[in-house]
Amino acid sequence: MSPVRVTFRRTVGIARGLYTTILATAGFLAATAAVFAFNLDAAEGFRVQLIPLWTVSAAPFLPVLAAFLGMDVWSDERKTGRIDLLLSSPVRERDFVIGKFLGVWTILAVDVAIALAVSYAFLLFFAPSLLSGLSVVSFLPGVFALWMQGALWCAVTVAASAWFRSPAAAAGTSIAILCALPRGAWLAMKAWSGEGGTRFGDMPLDAHAYDIASGYISSGTLFAYAVLAVTALFAAAKTVASLRCAGRGGKGLFASAWASVALSFLAAALAVSLGYRMDVALDLPIGGGDMRFSDRTRNVLADTRGSMTVTVFLSRKDGRFREVGHFLRALAAEADALGGVGLDIRYVDPVLDTGAAQRLVNMNVPRDSLVFEREGSAANWLLLDGDWGERACVSRIERAASPFRKNCIYWTAGHGEASFEDYESPGGLSKIAGELANDGYVNRCINLADSSATVAEDCALIVIAGAASEFSTVELNRLRGYLEGQEGRSGRGDGGRLLVLMNSIRGGGLPTLLSEWGIRAVPADTSSAGTLSGTDVVASDFPPHPVTAPLAGQQIVLEKPIAFRRSAAADGTGADRKNYSELVRAGNSCLAAVSESGGTGDDLAIRPTRIAAIGDYVFIQDASLSKMGNANRDFFVNLVKYLSGRDSFTSAGTEADRLVSGLDRRTRAVFVIATAVVFPSVFFIAAAALVAVGRRRK
Repeated sequence: MSPVRVTFRRTVGIARGLYTTILATAGFLAATAAVFAFNLDAAEGFRVQLIPLWTVSAAPFLPVLAAFLGMDVWSDERKTGRIDLLLSSPVRERDFVIGKFLGVWTILAVDVAIALAVSYAFLLFFAPSLLSGLSVVSFLPGVFALWMQGALWCAVTVAASAWFRSPAAAAGTSIAILCALPRGAWLAMKAWSGEGGTRFGDMPLDAHAYDIASGYISSGTLFAYAVLAVTALFAAAKTVASLRCAGRGGKGLFASAWASVALSFLAAALAVSLGYRMDVALDLPIGGGDMRFSDRTRNVLADTRGSMTVTVFLSRKDGRFREVGHFLRALAAEADALGGVGLDIRYVDPVLDTGAAQRLVNMNVPRDSLVFEREGSAANWLLLDGDWGERACVSRIERAASPFRKNCIYWTAGHGEASFEDYESPGGLSKIAGELANDGYVNRCINLADSSATVAEDCALIVIAGAASEFSTVELNRLRGYLEGQEGRSGRGDGGRLLVLMNSIRGGGLPTLLSEWGIRAVPADTSSAGTLSGTDVVASDFPPHPVTAPLAGQQIVLEKPIAFRRSAAADGTGADRKNYSELVRAGNSCLAAVSESGGTGDDLAIRPTRIAAIGDYVFIQDASLSKMGNANRDFFVNLVKYLSGRDSFTSAGTEADRLVSGLDRRTRAVFVIATAVVFPSVFFIAAAALVAVGRRRK
C-alpha cells in the first residue's frame, strides 16, 4: 500500500474520532443553514437562482471548517514527537503532505454533501415549489465550486499546521490568512472607495462560487485555485523537510528550503496573473444557469408573429453585459423553439460602434438601454438601471404585437387617493403605473369634481386607489353615468369599467356605489389566514376566474384588508342581474370581488359593465412591490387587463427566475429552527455518542 494511501486512511480515521471534528462539522451545518435561510428571505421575489444562493451561503464558512479539520494534522505530530518517527522512515515528505491533505479534503467534501442533503430535504418539505425541476444532481455545479475552494483552504491549513506545535495557533493562522485577510482587505477597499464600494463589486471569493454554481466557468479562476493549492502543498512539504535540518549544519538547507518556498509563491503569482490574462470564459446551461420562462412569456412569444430587433446599447466592459446577453439569447432561443416571433439580437457599444451608436442617439435613446424595434411601429427602449428583466422585455414585445383602442387609465384625485405620480414616498403608485405603461396603457389623473374634466372615449377604466374622504353626490352620479355608458360615450350600452381599492369600509361613499352593482363591503375575518409581518394577510385561495386562474400556487399579501359579500343587486333577474364573482379569499373572507352586467364582452362592440373591488390599496404601493415576494403585481395587472377588455392577456407574469418560496413568517421560523438548530444539535449528539462508545471499546 502506498504511503499516500496509508497516510490518507490514518488521517481520516483519527479525524473521525475527534470531538473537534464533530463540533466543526455541526457548527458548519448550523452556520450554513442559518445564512441560507436569511439569504432566502432577503432574495424573496428577486432575480436570484436557488443553486448559487445556497452555494454562497456555505462558501464563507468553508475556510473556518478547513482550519478546524486540519489544525492538528502536523501540529499534533510535532507536539507528541511522532514527527521524528515519521521523518526517520524512507518516505518523501510530499507523500505525507498529500495523504494528510486528501484526508482533510475528503472530510470537508463529506461535510459539504451533508449540508446540501439537509438543505434539499428540508426545502422539499417546507418549500417544494422552490425545487421544481431541480434534483440533487442539479446542485453539483455549486458543490464543485465549494470543493474547488475547499481544496485550496485545506492545502493552506495543512501548511499552517506544519508551522506550529499548537493546533490552536495553526487554526488561528489559517483563519487569519483565509478569512480575515481577504475579506478585511475587500471591506477596506469598499470603505475607501468614493463610489460607495461599487468599483470593487462583490467579494471575489463569493463571486467565484456564485459564477461557477450558475454555469459561468472561468478558466483563469480554476487555474488560479489549482496553482495556489499546489503552491501551499509545496510550502507544507518544504516546511516538514526543514524539520530535518537540526543543528548548525542544517542552517544552509533550512535557508534554501524557505528560499524555494518564497520563489514558489512568486512563480504562483506570475502564473495566476498569466492565467487570468489568457482567461477563457464559458457560459454553460448547467446549475442555475439554465434559464426558465413564465407561462405569460411563452404565450406572448408563441402568439407574436414576424420579427423584432433587440439592440443592447451597452458597453462591453459593463458588468451587466454578460447577464443581459445571456438572458436575451435564452429569450430568442425560447421564441424559436415555440415558433413565434424572431428576435434579432444586436450589440452596440457606445464607444466602439460609433455609427450605430449615433443612430440610437439621434432617436433620443439613452445609453445602457435595450431598444425594441419592429417594422411598422416606433422603437421603444428599456433602461437597464431599472427592472429590465423578463416581465419588462416581454411587455414591450406584447405592446408592439397587440395594439388596442382603449388604452387610457384614469386615476381619480381629490379624496386623498394614492398617486401614480408620487415617485418619492413609499406610499406612491409609480411602480405599478410604470408596469401598466410597459403594457401600453397611458396613465392619466382625473378629478370628478371638476366639471371640465371629461372621461374620453379612449378610457379603458377608472381606478379609485384608497380614497379617504367622501365623494360628492355629483361625483358619484358621474361615476354611475360612466358605468351605464353615458359619461364619455357616443351612445348607450357601452358599459364602463371601474376598479375600487378600498381604504375604509365606510369612507368615500363608495360602499353604496359598489352595493348597487352587487358588491357589499363588510369587516374581514382573517384570523386563520397566514401572515408575513404579523399585520398583513397572506392570501393564496383563488376561486376560478380568468383573472386569477394563472396565479395558482402563488400568493398575494394585503395589509389589514376589507372583505366583500354579495349584495341584493346580485340577486336580480334579466338585465338588472349583476354577476358577482369572488377573486381572492383568505381565512373566512373574500378580499377581492368583481361584478359584471350586460354586454357581450367584446371590446370592439358592446362592452359589459365591469366593477372590481379590492379590500386594500397598500398592496400595490411602491414599498409593497419593492419586496417582490408575492404576486401582488400580477394580480393587479391581470385585473386591469380583464376590466379593460384584454382578457386573453391575463397570465402569471412573475418571471420564472424570480425566487418565490411561498413561506409565511411562521413557516420561515420553523425552517430556520429545524435546519440551523435542531438538525446540527442532533448530529452533534449522535456523532459524539458514537465517538464515546468507540473510545470505551478501545
